[in-house]
Amino acid sequence: MADTDKERIIATVTDYIEGIRHGDGVRIANAFYSSVNLNSLDAEGNLVLTPRSALEAMANSGALPPNSSEITHVEINNDMALAKVTIDLPTLQYHDLLTLLRLNVGWKIVSKTYTTIHK
Repeated sequence: MADTDKERIIATVTDYIEGIRHGDGVRIANAFYSSVNLNSLDAEGNLVLTPRSALEAMANSGALPPNSSEITHVEINNDMALAKVTIDLPTLQYHDLLTLLRLNVGWKIVSKTYTTIHK
């Protein structure tokens, strides 16, 4: 078991990115707080709120192409953390900003805001 906050945060974010990599919605669900929406913009600049369950379903469907991921930054302030993640797919690259809180059940992702870059 991880013995520092940074290790616990990295373990939580790793559950998320490994869930994406291996099509495992259970790992994604484990990393996120239950009522999280994924925040992004549509082509017109409007806010799009996607429930976490949609990401889980996409992962479980096997629809995600091969990808690699990297945690590029972790910043911790007391019981709050920010993690930056890059997910690289064949034609897209996702850049995630993840906010985590140290809840009574451990570190959980409570907010995900992302953008997509087409290659």
